[in-house]
Amino acid sequence: MAFRDILTAAAACLSLAASPAFAQSLRPDTERAIDRAMGASIESGWAAGGAVAVMRGGEVVFSRGYGMANLETGTPVSPDTVFRIGSLTKQFTAAAILLLCEDGLISLDDPVARHLPRFDQQDPTTIRQLLNHTAGLVDYPGRAGFREREMWLPRTTGQLVDYVLSATPLHEFEPGSRWSYSSSNYVVAGAVVEAVSGQPLGAFLEARIFGPLGMANTALDDPRAVVPRRATGYDRARVEEPGFLNARAISMSAPFAAGAMRSTMPDLLRWSHALTHGRVLEPESYREMTTPARLSDGSPAYALAPDGTRHPINYGLGLATPDGRGPARLGHDGAIDGFTAMVTTYLDQDLTLAVAVNTSPSDRLPFDAIVQAVEAEILERPAP
Repeated sequence: MAFRDILTAAAACLSLAASPAFAQSLRPDTERAIDRAMGASIESGWAAGGAVAVMRGGEVVFSRGYGMANLETGTPVSPDTVFRIGSLTKQFTAAAILLLCEDGLISLDDPVARHLPRFDQQDPTTIRQLLNHTAGLVDYPGRAGFREREMWLPRTTGQLVDYVLSATPLHEFEPGSRWSYSSSNYVVAGAVVEAVSGQPLGAFLEARIFGPLGMANTALDDPRAVVPRRATGYDRARVEEPGFLNARAISMSAPFAAGAMRSTMPDLLRWSHALTHGRVLEPESYREMTTPARLSDGSPAYALAPDGTRHPINYGLGLATPDGRGPARLGHDGAIDGFTAMVTTYLDQDLTLAVAVNTSPSDRLPFDAIVQAVEAEILERPAP
């Protein structure tokens, strides 16, 4: 299929609503703004396809697929297309740890070494510091050569943890002294879940979260699995002109507990609503998850910019927390080869937005425009 034909077919798929009843549930100008944002991104060749869904008060009020789930077969995205969701995985890993805390098997302030013999027994890093990114572990995907030589290698959890621990030095800074986002933290946290529960992480999540919540299309991904409605991931071929390449194949054991999940937008809405309405965690656990991180001295967490400037950070356990600007939001985004995703819950309005595209991240993707459209509806302003 020529790229021109793909764009023509994609344009024809820009209004795949899950149900006609959804059409009146968001303001028409909000729906048009979302359609325009997704349409422009696809028609200009910045995204192959994507899905957007919105839930208000526990009811799905908008759910549409756009563009192509597979460019070679001409398969359109549907509202229940399955996408890899990258770092959205982290909130599920954090919830798994909190469930083990509720079971009385661990504590957030336990040293990691208490549960992982591989860890230096003198290392003071706590489980809480892993989950709120104040542990200081060097980010393993950023290590020299990892993306070029290591991402495709299948590994056991133990082998991946050993790779994380092989960094020299292991810590970017003293644990608890500042904040820095690191997927290494969540690889180690996932290993803790497995060590304490005695189950593979995917099995634990299925038994304690996915199954009970009816998230039938959500799992730790395995490229070998036959997954109905699975989207193919793409990279932009060139910056200066439209076109795509298949995203490179990677082993999903590499992102593991930091980014290996697949899901659909309806499943992610179901998860977010259950989490914020007390159906996943006890109130104290949810409070821990959504409270901004503090450092070992009790001060608010901050990130250090290259010029030495301190930037306040609003991040709990696997979730970005409200920052006091605009509507109160709780959420995360995710990026992995061939896919970009985001889930945001507006707490005061009981409204959740989920977006995913089967294209690697770029500043031309429509996420900001979709957020602006939804927030305009919340604030009762005209959609941009």
